[in-house]
Amino acid sequence: MSSNKHFGHNIGMVDNTKEDGSADFVIKYWDIRFSNLCNLACRSCGTWFSSNWYEDHKKLAGEPPKHAKILRVGRSSNDIWDQMLEQFDHVEQFYFAGGEPLIMEEHYRILKELDKRKMYHVRLIYNTNFTKTKFKDMDVLELWKKFDTVSIGASLDAEGKRAELMRKGTVWDDVVANRKRMLEVCPEVDFYISSTVGLINAWHITDFHRNWVDMGFLKPQDFNFNLLQSPFGQRIDLAPLAYKQKVKDKIEKHIEWLAPLDPLTRATKGFQSGIDYMMRRDNHEHIDQFKSWMKRLDDLRDENMLETFPELKELYEED
Repeated sequence: MSSNKHFGHNIGMVDNTKEDGSADFVIKYWDIRFSNLCNLACRSCGTWFSSNWYEDHKKLAGEPPKHAKILRVGRSSNDIWDQMLEQFDHVEQFYFAGGEPLIMEEHYRILKELDKRKMYHVRLIYNTNFTKTKFKDMDVLELWKKFDTVSIGASLDAEGKRAELMRKGTVWDDVVANRKRMLEVCPEVDFYISSTVGLINAWHITDFHRNWVDMGFLKPQDFNFNLLQSPFGQRIDLAPLAYKQKVKDKIEKHIEWLAPLDPLTRATKGFQSGIDYMMRRDNHEHIDQFKSWMKRLDDLRDENMLETFPELKELYEED
């Protein structure tokens, strides 16, 4: 449906197909992931998607990963850029992910080129940890307000100290300040939260959602509930039944508040799917995977997950 909405006007391009199957081809949509460069080391991530995980991996595994710290695309430093320039006049949409796109030089190179050509009709879509909005002498908020359509998906899984533990390197006050400034500088830019929900934050996620709505930082419907699938040891279905039932009751109460405010049902269905996934699967026998991995990270990073997430102490009581 999204592709039909945004690219349906290009359907006539198929008429250019020759009998041998060849056709003149232009790229309308670029999905950009220049590298794994990232300023965070999230508990659910690893070296392939975050350069900041490299040192922790070496300590945990006793050896470095079998790849470079920073993984870059392209056969040379300018390879992707050169390919892109050939298609630049045709582009209609960029999707930026990473790593963390807002700390990548290449990302700003694209925005500056679009600005130079005054191609403000191009849609900009992001998956970002939303911890940085300035790069060198550039302010991404000032650039965004020039474009007709910008959509920011902020990967935020919790708030406060919980956020700082889950996504190591986060300074929560900076995230809040970025959102406040965004509402001042470019309030028309679309903003939604895209949370990865697993065993660590399942209890707290409804509080986080409600708090940001109450503070005026977020519309109720602008929340994506993404079920954590990997690493297996952090999945929500590893919880014992009694804990699952408490989480289920809390989410259902949250849905009672949310549903009347969510006409498109996107956020509501996300929370409902979380309940369904959690209750239909029983992997409690593997809960020790969660406990052992969290302890290893606590020891490595000099953190204490149970102090930050006291609700999880219940998972340890049976021991």
